[in-house]
Amino acid sequence: MTIDSFGDGDEFERWRSGLFLRPDGTNADALVGLLRRALDETLSHQGEGPVYPRTDQEGRRSPMGDGRLPESPVTAETALSQLRWWLAGSVKVHHQMFAKNIVPPPSFVNLAALCAVSLFMPNGVTGEDAAETLSAELSSAQALARLAGYEPERAGGLFTFGGTATNLYAINVGISKAQPDHAERGIEPGMAVVGSWSAHYSQKSACAWLGIGTRNYISAASLPDQTTDLESMEAACRDVLARGHRLACIIGAGGTTSNMAVDDFGEIATMRDRLAAEYGLDYTPHVHADTVIGWAYLCFIDYDLHKNPLGFSPQVVAKLSRLVERLRTVRHADSFGTDFHKTGFAPYTSSMIVMRDGRDFSRLRRDGGAMTPLFHDKDAYNPGTFTLETSRSAANMVATWVGLQTLGKQGMRQLLGHALETAEALRRHINALAGRDATAINRHSYGPDVFVRCYPPDDPAATEEEFDDTSSVRRVNQYISDLFAWLSTQRVPDAEQIAVSKTSAAFYTPAGEPVVALRVYSLNPYFSDAHARELVVRLLRGKRQFDATYMRADACEEAQ
Repeated sequence: MTIDSFGDGDEFERWRSGLFLRPDGTNADALVGLLRRALDETLSHQGEGPVYPRTDQEGRRSPMGDGRLPESPVTAETALSQLRWWLAGSVKVHHQMFAKNIVPPPSFVNLAALCAVSLFMPNGVTGEDAAETLSAELSSAQALARLAGYEPERAGGLFTFGGTATNLYAINVGISKAQPDHAERGIEPGMAVVGSWSAHYSQKSACAWLGIGTRNYISAASLPDQTTDLESMEAACRDVLARGHRLACIIGAGGTTSNMAVDDFGEIATMRDRLAAEYGLDYTPHVHADTVIGWAYLCFIDYDLHKNPLGFSPQVVAKLSRLVERLRTVRHADSFGTDFHKTGFAPYTSSMIVMRDGRDFSRLRRDGGAMTPLFHDKDAYNPGTFTLETSRSAANMVATWVGLQTLGKQGMRQLLGHALETAEALRRHINALAGRDATAINRHSYGPDVFVRCYPPDDPAATEEEFDDTSSVRRVNQYISDLFAWLSTQRVPDAEQIAVSKTSAAFYTPAGEPVVALRVYSLNPYFSDAHARELVVRLLRGKRQFDATYMRADACEEAQ
């Protein structure tokens, strides 16, 4: 339905008041009504499975169109009726059978605050416009600094657009330390960053975007639990320095996307200091903790694991003890990153880079003459003078801080502990039900990840896989990849669906071969022991159906 003409002024007023908040706010009910309509539209068509249905509900024609704007505006109700189409095939993170990637359901409080503050459009680059909303950024930074063991009065933090951006900021600060004039002269050849083989690819991406180049990102070897081999890391640093090149940043694992591996940042910082003295550096390489997932577990540092008031199982307490022991060392890093939209139960996108010394941000300050007339109030807090972004939602800052307060440390502990408990339940049910079909291969993971290694029927690796047998590893890798592709294309009733993912490298063998596995990861507070069992049952049912197809195909090939 379109609005053909506005007619008189009263008609324009009615249209305007249905879409924009009046100065006195008296038409806020129109917004509430549209939110209700949008929720009704999406939830009434979401189906029973963990993926939003792609079916053509009620036989209606898709509104996707050919990308042309209508001449006349359509009604808000007509526009919102399209939502079911745009969500088709999307994941449903609130569903109990959704267990892929690291995506939590966002809290209602965070969503409500985000919507409310967004009405006022505060831009978090200038205190003149954003004013006290920026205090939420300062409060969040202080809270995170305290969790990590930094001095909150000395530390500083910035909200940014994702985990990739936290690495961008950390590396850029490191470049500024190694070559203070790089912004004017450009980066000297050979500027390098040392990270870990199991690190997220965003670290290399950051090097590419910053002009260092991916060839100058040096990967240290990782150990079987995906922590960094610190001897290999030191050798990589020495190689950079011995060639007379500058070492901008050393990035340690602060909770890898697989296994939640955390390095000892005390040892990394000590190694950095020793090398700086040995090579007579006129700068100190920056040490960054890539904790965009692991940061949330800092809430357990002051939790009494011996008294264990929340009643976690002995297996979970053991995992938390190992995790907390390593996370205590984050205080030795110069900076660390957080993704609130991963383990903070916040909507996309909400991330923060925290510096132990907030003055490090001043290294990124732009030339005042290039700042245009954006910053008139010199006394205001104006982070836009050194942020990458010139548009940052302060609504996101307020929403994240309000959401964190609503959960508190105890709420975070409960949610994360629940995720660890259900991961243990998944392992128990795999052991009880899978037989020679599958096994959980990351028994010593620090986090909720469960990596399921599936085997072809009667495959010798199913009894006890030898990961030093490269041909066997590759054979099973291919089988799992084929299985996942098959599972992803099967049409099954909503009520029988599961949503899991695949990792191309749960870990690396001693020969450097990646080990492929199905990945099951749930941060859903409604996911239970019973749901874990049902997920395993459905996965095994699908695998056995695939095996029947797989064996028929092999038989046909042999017959030919």
